[in-house]
Amino acid sequence: MKLAAPVYPRFLVRKGSTDWMVYDRKLKGPAQLERGGRFAEKLTKEQAERIKQALTEGLPTPGDNAPA
Repeated sequence: MKLAAPVYPRFLVRKGSTDWMVYDRKLKGPAQLERGGRFAEKLTKEQAERIKQALTEGLPTPGDNAPA
């Protein structure tokens, strides 16, 4: 029997030194709202949760890049 590796979410809401941030596991640092844009840090927890949800919903699902 072959066990699948656990699937971890790409984005996490984490407590920084004073405020909240959205951490991107792929980039290994604060998430960017858009390429070349500002980082998702120094936020309230509610702001971080909303940004995480928006980033997660905007991710392509496996198979989206498949040729038609």
